[in-house]
Amino acid sequence: MRKACLTFVLLLVSYANCISQEHILDDIIPEIKTLSDTLHFEKARREVQNLFNNKESDKALTYSNTLLEISKHIGYDKGIGDMHNQIGTIYNSVDQSVKAFRHYEMAAVYFNKIKYTLGLATTNNNRAIIEQKRGNFEKSAEYLLESNTQYEREQDSVGLSNSFNNLGNVYAALGDFESAKKYYNKSIIIKKKKRLDRVGIMMNNLALLYIDNKKADSAKSILLESLDIGKKDNNSRSMAQSYSILAKVALFNKDYKTAKKYYDSTLVTGKIAQWKPLLINAKQQLGLIAIETKDFKKAENLLSTSRREFAALGMTPLLLKNYQYAAKLDSAKGNFAGAFVWQKRYQELSNQSSSEATARKIEKTESHYKAELEQLKVIDAQEKRERQTKETLFTYRLLAFISIGIFLIISVFLIMIIRTRKERKRYIKELNESNEVKNKLFSIISHDLKNEIHGLEGSLNLMKEEIISTEEFKEIVPILANRTHQTSILLNNLLNWSKSQMKELNAQPTTFDIAEVIGSKFTFFKPKAEQKDIKLINKLDSTMIFADKDMFDIVAQNLIANAIKFCNPGDSIALLSKEKEDRYEICFQDTGVGIDPDHIHKLFAEDTFTTEGTQNETGTGLGLKICKELIELNKGEIKVESTPGEGSIFSISLPKAA
Repeated sequence: MRKACLTFVLLLVSYANCISQEHILDDIIPEIKTLSDTLHFEKARREVQNLFNNKESDKALTYSNTLLEISKHIGYDKGIGDMHNQIGTIYNSVDQSVKAFRHYEMAAVYFNKIKYTLGLATTNNNRAIIEQKRGNFEKSAEYLLESNTQYEREQDSVGLSNSFNNLGNVYAALGDFESAKKYYNKSIIIKKKKRLDRVGIMMNNLALLYIDNKKADSAKSILLESLDIGKKDNNSRSMAQSYSILAKVALFNKDYKTAKKYYDSTLVTGKIAQWKPLLINAKQQLGLIAIETKDFKKAENLLSTSRREFAALGMTPLLLKNYQYAAKLDSAKGNFAGAFVWQKRYQELSNQSSSEATARKIEKTESHYKAELEQLKVIDAQEKRERQTKETLFTYRLLAFISIGIFLIISVFLIMIIRTRKERKRYIKELNESNEVKNKLFSIISHDLKNEIHGLEGSLNLMKEEIISTEEFKEIVPILANRTHQTSILLNNLLNWSKSQMKELNAQPTTFDIAEVIGSKFTFFKPKAEQKDIKLINKLDSTMIFADKDMFDIVAQNLIANAIKFCNPGDSIALLSKEKEDRYEICFQDTGVGIDPDHIHKLFAEDTFTTEGTQNETGTGLGLKICKELIELNKGEIKVESTPGEGSIFSISLPKAA
């Protein structure tokens, strides 16, 4: 009862503040008539900011547009820049990033005009956040580095610290651990030195970075320090987050007792901070701990409660995790039928949450495919009519030249019929082959590529619509990176397979060193290998071969990706070369799961063959088929040796450089 009364009082105070701010604005705005009234303007701008801070976005936008027009009328360039920046921030808060970015661009124009460095720094920081949301991390980093220079010039510690933190977020998303750590530490040092708030939140970001890179012990020491700071500053939000991440570290080490203690603390501090998603997630994780400790009744109560609350908030990713935990609970209890039901519900919800935009793209692709089929039918009918016309004309010519002789006429007639039939058969064969290629291509697109795009776009939309928090989104970034990596390889293989089917692949051999190609590929696959804890070993010496460099690049990418796919944590992938008489043999040797002897003959067959990787990675089965075709186009050979449980060796031989 006391808590309800307190909440009601806080709501009344908030409402009264909003009404008060509107009255102030209505009184001040008419007073702004000339450029000398900038003090009134700045006061009005601050009141608009307060409206926005109180989540009165619509009213804040209305007043912001009014102030923008007034600032233009009186020629107040700083005011124009400030209001464009404010309007951009309002649009960004409701995920209208295109409009937001346009206003930030206009703000930069006016701030540049008056050389207002601090305004430019803020605008660049805002533009960087939008570019990060779009996935343009390199561009985001450019804006932030420029923003850092401007904040340093103005000696703005708060802005500089926030900018460093954002740079840490960008490099963390790019998988650059060292750079992310460097900028997080810079942000933390400034905040500690200047005794600024939110230092605990930034330390928690650094701890999450360590956890993502499997440095749990380092993360724990940072979190304990962050927790002490949160206690001293009485920052319940920072404390709740620290407890939650500490619990995650304990779960990682399977220390369920410690994890439960930290999640219990998360519940206590999370209630004070009114951080509802974190509270519900803590209940759900306590349910998981109850499963692991065989307290099934408690687990069922916790999962049921968190399920209802996640459903009410529309937090689909956490609700999907809840279904997985429910299935795990039923399995642990021996209720496999119940577990199957939860798995089914999980799949149904997962399918339901797929992006409508992606579905429209697939529908558009299918429509385009159907239109092409209709066009092919029209062309086929036209060709038939043309052939009929030719046959009719030929008949008339035969009648006109009948005097030349029956034998000659019959001979010519038979020759033309045979030629026509061959042409017709060739056209039909080409059309059938083209249709088979298209059918297979669209089958792969509508299944493999559709699932990857659905998963990526669905996850990004959850972040865009603020269904999950930034911290929760960071936890799925490695999954998104893995999906993006798989999609890139899939698209590359689809393109080359399509070219091979259309007979458009031609080798253009040159002399090059394969060590350079492998070096760049190791750099490309390093994040993926580190994610699975796989060691990449390059034992290649300088090896000059005569082949198509781009084709060898594709072969190397597919073979390394294939090796990573079928390796477990702790395995290794080594590359070495052997010199023969007139060629080199390059070996891609891994210590992975190996290949079933019954499956080896299927790897390079006409029909595609694929199996799931060690972390359920999927594929189209085109990769090795493409490798074989590209190697043979370069007068080479590919072969495989494998022992189940010990690993595989894919060997390719190519001509030496002259």
